Amino acid sequence: MESLIVHPKNQMELNALKSVMKDMGIRYEKFHTRNHNTAPKPEPKSTTKRADKPARTYKDKPKNDL
Repeated sequence: MESLIVHPKNQMELNALKSVMKDMGIRYEKFHTRNHNTAPKPEPKSTTKRADKPARTYKDKPKNDL
């Protein structure tokens, strides 16, 4: 099986290439190079359960009706 890597400069070139390949009956697939050699996933951090919020010990501000 042969492979051909192309780097179109813009979306219009990519669409033209896809249509020509489709007309010729050539199968193609998208290949992502950015995340191809990904590093192993880091271990998830252990989450510690937080204590409940302390009760409100202060009073609400009084409303000033003028």
